Amino acid sequence: MLFLSWTDGASTMKPTDFLRRLTESTSLGPSPTFSELHLAKALETIYERGRVGRAALSRAIGLGEGATRTLLGHLKREGLVETSKLGSELTEAGLELHRRLYSKVRSRREFPPSSITVGERNFVFHIGGVGHLVTSGVRQRDQAVRAGAEGAVVIVCRDGHLLMPPDSTPMRVRWPEISESITEEFSPEEGDVLIISGADTLENAEMGARAAALTLVDC
Repeated sequence: MLFLSWTDGASTMKPTDFLRRLTESTSLGPSPTFSELHLAKALETIYERGRVGRAALSRAIGLGEGATRTLLGHLKREGLVETSKLGSELTEAGLELHRRLYSKVRSRREFPPSSITVGERNFVFHIGGVGHLVTSGVRQRDQAVRAGAEGAVVIVCRDGHLLMPPDSTPMRVRWPEISESITEEFSPEEGDVLIISGADTLENAEMGARAAALTLVDC
């Protein structure tokens, strides 16, 4: 059996390490069929809705109700959620874990196709002040692909310019209209990062962007 307890020492771990180890726990029966990405999205969904029923959560995170029941059981065991007939809501420990995962995320939403995106559907995570963690962008793209995306574009605001590492040429030189559109829509500040993940479905695009984003917000 593996007991982690976020409220009793595990909070010193990186949040994604904690969630990843949580998916390996077998203390509640068969091995979970969900990933740390589903756990992270579940925390996000419950936070945004305040309280959510299992069926609604199942639809939101893209899991069957059986897997969602197991997921909630793990979160409840760790003191991260409380459940009742009205649904599940985050505890103080759950709110703290959510904060550590998402405090740097400024926005996240579907992104329209363009000449720089990949896939039929695209999803963007805008993350503040983490540009120094991006080198070539390969790690973020690799994580997006592992999560089911076809690929990802990583954009960094550096020295007042939007760049696509490792290319140091400002985007406005090669894609002036796209650069202007991103600037108007997201108002990126120095050190901000935008990860645009593309896939055949919006769900896969979002999971890819989420996986890539978690490489930068894990603290």
